[in-house]
Amino acid sequence: MATVQDPVCHMSVEKTEAAAKTQHKGQQYFFCSADCKKKFDKAPDKYAPKKSGGEHKGK
Repeated sequence: MATVQDPVCHMSVEKTEAAAKTQHKGQQYFFCSADCKKKFDKAPDKYAPKKSGGEHKGK
């Protein structure tokens, strides 16, 4: 299974078990909770990584 990092709280999240997901500037982001997604949706450029290309991946 693929693990990614929630861009808001930095928690590891399994893509298939993510509580929420969204797209921003062509990248898909996964979240541990609806609250983290709401924070991201209000200020995506604050949480999205500065580097471009590919999905936002955890460690």
